[in-house]
Amino acid sequence: MNKQDTVLILASVGTNIIRAKESTYDVIQKELAEYSGLTVYQVFTDDTIARAMSDGDNEVYTVEEALEKAIANGYSRVIVVPVFMTTGQLYNSLKSRLDFYLDRLDIKMTASVLHDAASCDEMCEVFEEICQIVPEREYLFVEHGNPYYHCAANTYLQQSFDKRGYKNVKVIQLKERDSFGQAIAFLKERKADETNAQVVIIPLIVAWGDYMANELYNAQDSFMWKLRNAGYRTIFTGAGMGEFEIFRQVYKKRLDAVKD
Repeated sequence: MNKQDTVLILASVGTNIIRAKESTYDVIQKELAEYSGLTVYQVFTDDTIARAMSDGDNEVYTVEEALEKAIANGYSRVIVVPVFMTTGQLYNSLKSRLDFYLDRLDIKMTASVLHDAASCDEMCEVFEEICQIVPEREYLFVEHGNPYYHCAANTYLQQSFDKRGYKNVKVIQLKERDSFGQAIAFLKERKADETNAQVVIIPLIVAWGDYMANELYNAQDSFMWKLRNAGYRTIFTGAGMGEFEIFRQVYKKRLDAVKD
């Protein structure tokens, strides 16, 4: 890889929460720049948030702005590193926007965090270390998902936990029609109501922001409060995975997989 003609783009849907940006996306950007020796543009795929969060000291670009900047600065090769947990609507939409520039730039795109069985096995070990899973608790790993895409990665991740003997772990896609019902069925099978076991909700998200907080925790009809109202002793980990250094290493590995 020729460093003089290559630029990296770190792409996320974005956030309007400054703390979430600083503690995750900015850190990943800095670490990728140090690791690769390349310039890294930060992109938010939500154009409105990108323009609102961009400032003179820490620029954030839309997809098209970043690609036009790459061309203007004389780069011929772009490697895009999406932060997305799974391959779904956001990943595919980003790829479609990149495709419009293939006649002017050599563009490569790394895989999502969880994209096949092997990557789920790899990340299962990471989640084990971050969450410190113990037999006395029940764990619900909640991935946001999308109702129009089947996230096979969630199935692979569940299989990875199962292979390791974690009967007290359930992977749930929040946007599935009956995600709450799945959680209740799992907890009943585990007899969590009888044992009064603590139920830990772990969001499979990279950056923590208001949107997931409301769906999972803050609102009275959120996932956690529904479980509490159903009688379960539920707690919540209010942090994005991108705040953990061991998780952020995955982006270096995904970059290595596409470099020449």
